Amino acid sequence: MASIRQRHTFIVHSQFRDTADTLDLSKHKLTLNDVPGTRQDRLTVTTDHLKERGILQAVDNIRIEIVSRENFAHITPFNRQLAWGTHINVVPTEIFNWNGFCKWIQSSVNSEIACIGQESFIELPYGYYLHSPYTDSSQLLSYIENYYSDAKKEDIVAEVEEASTSSYISLSLNKNSTDKKTAGRLIAEAYWYYGRWTKTVKAGGPDHRVEVGLLGKIADDPQGELTYGGILAVIGENEQFVPTLFDFSPRHRSVYQPAVYYPDFRQPYGLHPKHLTTVLGDISPPRKKITVLDVGEENGEIDVSEATTSCGLYGYYVLPNFIFVDKYQVSDLADAQAGGIKRVVGIWGETDLEIPVWMVEKWGSTMLLELIPPEQPLLPGIMPQLDIEIPMHSRYEVPRWNTTVVKHDMPWPTLFWACNGSAESDMTTSPFDSNGLGHEYLFDPGTMFYYLHPNQTISNPANKTYLVTNLNIPVVPLEAYKYVQPWTVIVILLGCMWIFYKSFLGFRRDGGIRKASGVKPDKDKLDKKGPKTE
Repeated sequence: MASIRQRHTFIVHSQFRDTADTLDLSKHKLTLNDVPGTRQDRLTVTTDHLKERGILQAVDNIRIEIVSRENFAHITPFNRQLAWGTHINVVPTEIFNWNGFCKWIQSSVNSEIACIGQESFIELPYGYYLHSPYTDSSQLLSYIENYYSDAKKEDIVAEVEEASTSSYISLSLNKNSTDKKTAGRLIAEAYWYYGRWTKTVKAGGPDHRVEVGLLGKIADDPQGELTYGGILAVIGENEQFVPTLFDFSPRHRSVYQPAVYYPDFRQPYGLHPKHLTTVLGDISPPRKKITVLDVGEENGEIDVSEATTSCGLYGYYVLPNFIFVDKYQVSDLADAQAGGIKRVVGIWGETDLEIPVWMVEKWGSTMLLELIPPEQPLLPGIMPQLDIEIPMHSRYEVPRWNTTVVKHDMPWPTLFWACNGSAESDMTTSPFDSNGLGHEYLFDPGTMFYYLHPNQTISNPANKTYLVTNLNIPVVPLEAYKYVQPWTVIVILLGCMWIFYKSFLGFRRDGGIRKASGVKPDKDKLDKKGPKTE
């Protein structure tokens, strides 16, 4: 197997036609001219091709993902959804150096990411996680380009530069992967949800395999496998395209029902805003039956039967450090089956109720909730609706000049069905399988995910591009301090004067300084202070 594998996949639209005007394949290159469709580039290399390997040798599993703030379609088979921003998941070894890792993040991923050590990460059941709102991928792409071995660098420089226009970029390494093709190898991926592609793909050098595939969906079974067909070519080996037809079980899909969701904060915001996510449309479970294979112990015959699948509706929230939830408050809602919440799977990260935003060490918190699917309406024409209302709390902000609010952007939650897979399906055989560190690792390995469709035009018609929930947190304006400070001093002085005055009255009423214990009181004074009697 080649130590460098470079793959370009194009999911072409139905109107695409393979003609000499659109595709020109020769022995050493392929030229595409105005090919419409979705695109994914994938680069797989062994770590010995990297100049710097110290960080990678000290991890068992690492995945860095940068997701654009723009709302982009997740076209099958690239349906995995994440909140926008930079996601860093890591499973360290015993020799892992957290301070060195943070320096590597700031020098190789993004210098704006706040990382000072292990305390900057939140601990999840599978490892450690850090999220940042920054979506600039240029620094990570420069790292891939500059630290790639000089002997092979010229083969990928152009691809790295082009990846800066993509909607999604990832860099991952899994030493414990069950897939022998990817175990212990560094994988870089880029995804464009749509484009009209005009480019030239050249053959690689020695030990460098370059593959190109133009595929289209042939069949789609919501309860089972996908079937894709098209043409493939290995640049430098094939002078003609090779037809292909294959099927696979995807781990990630979009729901087939026309269900959409949109979140927002109820107004007025205040310091304790309520986060409301509304789901509209058919939200029925995507899988109802799964195939069960039973092999007889005596005769070895295979008995094929069907069983009811188990699906749950979930919401995965990424909460930056300016906002948090009270885990006891959310658990009380789940116990009462209120707010659309069935069960709190877990809340990880910063949940301290008192500390202000400038004292928060970690980037924030994450929350996974199992939700209550709405009942289907009895009357036709009525659209099912699910309202998920979660009480949240904003942290005290640093005072600002000339403003009474601090504006923040919060990522949308990810809503999905999680269903147990069929007994015979092996999702790792999919050439597009993505089982990166993230919410997938909070479920069993055989789980299939069906994502609901976010619809930003309902919640924010003026901003149709970004999946952003705006939150304005009240803050004290600094210019008010010139009035607040002197009046605070005056009030304190008046309070002290009042206390001294009341103490003085009490002193006079008691007749001066009380005698120490054991001293005989003055009888004349006691007689004078006694009540008058007739």
